[in-house]
Amino acid sequence: MRLRPRRHRPTVRVTQHGDPVDDDLLFVLGWGNKPGHQCVEWLIDRLTYDGYHVHAVELPTNGWDFDSQYVDPVRAYVVDRDIDLVLSHSTGGLVAAHLDLAVRNVFLSPWWGMTTSGLDGLLFPLLVRLPTTKPFISSGISREDLGGLKLAAEVSDAPDNVSPAFIRTIHDAQQSLPPFSPNDVVFTSLSDRVVDVRAIGDRTPASNLVPYDGGHEFFASEGRERTLSRVLAVLADGPEATSPTTENASDGTERPQSAD
Repeated sequence: MRLRPRRHRPTVRVTQHGDPVDDDLLFVLGWGNKPGHQCVEWLIDRLTYDGYHVHAVELPTNGWDFDSQYVDPVRAYVVDRDIDLVLSHSTGGLVAAHLDLAVRNVFLSPWWGMTTSGLDGLLFPLLVRLPTTKPFISSGISREDLGGLKLAAEVSDAPDNVSPAFIRTIHDAQQSLPPFSPNDVVFTSLSDRVVDVRAIGDRTPASNLVPYDGGHEFFASEGRERTLSRVLAVLADGPEATSPTTENASDGTERPQSAD
């Protein structure tokens, strides 16, 4: 299906944070997120404090060619800088899964399956076939879906609507996901109403899956400190750091559970 070319094609934007001598970490943000958003900035600050030089990728919100507008520019950026560790969230998790590079991924609530929350389920398949990049389909995302610490102004900062062309290219990318790598780890909330949790579960081995309490953005959820500690451990040590932990009531530290 041909779309009329636009004068300005969507492009990714990358900003760097932290000390360039630290370990490089690519952080592919979710749809509508910006490095300057309060909760995103909180996470980036914590990553840099932990010793990472963060390359934060801001994605277009209304692309229509997943490969050329999302995957290819991110892949080129990674290759040029020899980055081998990638953190990604939501739409960023879909992009990261398609990079096809020798990197280790930590996915946060990846958008690997489509939900029709806020949309008419019967009309949705018809709407996405329309050959237009005009955004008129409601995203259906609320502040409560994202996390209790999410600022209302930042929700408003993202577009209210998405285009049929955008949804179509995202759906095609979800249908063509490459095999899951055993070196990757996925964090997800079972109460996530933005992405399809079942699609995450169907794709991810239980040993590589870490559930957390909160909304779609763990970094905008009240329990984010606890989740962050596990994210940092997985970034450092990979799937080996996903073993269950228990909290010691006397000192508040987490310790490995002993085998029965």
